[in-house]
Amino acid sequence: MIFPSTAGTWRDPNNFNKQWRQVRDGVGGAGVTTHSFRKTVATLIDGGGLSARIGADHLGHTNVSMTQDRYMARGRSHIEVADLLDRAINVE
Repeated sequence: MIFPSTAGTWRDPNNFNKQWRQVRDGVGGAGVTTHSFRKTVATLIDGGGLSARIGADHLGHTNVSMTQDRYMARGRSHIEVADLLDRAINVE
């Protein structure tokens, strides 16, 4: 639980969303949604080399494929692939 109520319980989603919009708009972050936090956590998990299973567990996904399809980096250049291709081309 990232943003608990003052009683330590789950916040009412409607109340939280209203409060979030007020704070967000007050700091000029109109494009930042609560879903942005999920994406950030998933990106950190992926970038840290943790498995998709760990990401899925943390995000509450039953299926790892949901995490992989929605949150894990796609289209990112991987230095390992570049190194592999470089070694294949530059065989000594």
